[in-house]
Amino acid sequence: MNFAKQSNSPTPSRHVATRRGFFQLCAGVTAAALSEGLVEPFTLEAVSHEILLPNLPSALDGLKVVQLTDPHRGELTPDSIIRAAVRQAAAWQPDLVVLTGDYVRWDAADTLPFAQLLGPLTPRLGMIGILGNHDYEYPNRVVRTLTDVAGVQMLRNASLEVASGLWVSGIEDTWKGIPDPAVALQSVPGDAALLFLTHNPVGVRCVQDRPCIALSGHTHGGQFRVPGIAPHFPPGMEGFAQIDGWGTYDKARLYISRGIGCTAYPIRLNCPPEITLFTLRAA
Repeated sequence: MNFAKQSNSPTPSRHVATRRGFFQLCAGVTAAALSEGLVEPFTLEAVSHEILLPNLPSALDGLKVVQLTDPHRGELTPDSIIRAAVRQAAAWQPDLVVLTGDYVRWDAADTLPFAQLLGPLTPRLGMIGILGNHDYEYPNRVVRTLTDVAGVQMLRNASLEVASGLWVSGIEDTWKGIPDPAVALQSVPGDAALLFLTHNPVGVRCVQDRPCIALSGHTHGGQFRVPGIAPHFPPGMEGFAQIDGWGTYDKARLYISRGIGCTAYPIRLNCPPEITLFTLRAA
């Protein structure tokens, strides 16, 4: 599978200089943005979409799916923004909740309090999750905690039929894990309605030959968006051009959520965190 690969990497000194310049730019722009009220790290946006899901049985028309991604529970993301996201998700009364990774910033110990914050969510079809790159310090611990405490069914190159004719598939992270889309999809009928979960958006390449909806995170939407300057892409996405929202990849449609939390620095500029509702429609 042709995932994004890093090439022509800068020398370490150049890399450090580039990062230093980037953060100096951030500091300058942030100071100006603060005076204009543009910095929005903890102002959650509730986003909703109606989407046509190929092969969805008519009996499932109107099924509601909430995506929650990139909470990065830790010192840069206060629990208040995660609680706000969970509160909004619960208010939508979804049938299914999907979690697309990066539950912690780095420390696996943050998984337990994050899992406890999911308590108000009780969707009738359950909660399904995959791992993000930040979850791979202790992946088994993250999976076990989310499963035991919050009842999340974690997919690691696996699929689950959540309702008759509707499948959810999830792969390992394309950067830090070992994704195996063939194994993940082997039990899914070719004519099934499919939601495909990939933390890193490049994973859509696994399913671009079949009609489906792919949901991802990882990018934070750039997190720090300065007009006139290209957004910052996280590692593992070299050669991939989309940073948020909807895109079409042959037969697959991809949605990249801006996510909830922050990483690297506790700032979002022109890029508010989001919690997302999808209402599925049959043809």
